[in-house]
Amino acid sequence: MKEWLSIKEISERTNIPDPSVRRYIDKFGDFFTYKGGARSKRYEDTGVKVLLRIKQLYEEGYESDGIDGILRKEFAVIIDDDSVGENAEKAVTPTLATAEDMTEIKQALEEQREFNKQQQAFNQALIEKLNAQENYIKESLVKRDQALLEEMRHRLDEQKAVAELAATVELEKKTKSTFWRRLFGGK
Repeated sequence: MKEWLSIKEISERTNIPDPSVRRYIDKFGDFFTYKGGARSKRYEDTGVKVLLRIKQLYEEGYESDGIDGILRKEFAVIIDDDSVGENAEKAVTPTLATAEDMTEIKQALEEQREFNKQQQAFNQALIEKLNAQENYIKESLVKRDQALLEEMRHRLDEQKAVAELAATVELEKKTKSTFWRRLFGGK
């Protein structure tokens, strides 16, 4: 369970003087969760670890920027709802998931897996439908082209027949004697 501590209580637990605790919290506020107003602020007990690490890093000779970078690697920084609109971050220490949380996570994962299966089935059906549609279009185009070629051949055959008939008629006209030619002695 979370324990909320005053600056004095934190100072006693860490053996860090009150002014230093306040300075560390002000400088590295992204790593501390608090509740309450200005005079009654209480900090989550997980901040004790952060303060001890800050003290150790200062003793090792690190500067504030270097300490901030190390803290960001070692401790969680969580966005505070109050400062989200201002693009500022507020740290909250991580909490362990309960059995209930794990059950919810497992259920959400199962729901996601089921959704993924349904999505894959839908995608597969859609691909099959598109392939069938593509094949239908190809077959339709082939049939249309064959019918068009057949119609063109038929018309070409008709035109040839008409041309042959016309040539035959013309030839007959030339070779056939007319009534007047036969009457007057011509062919």
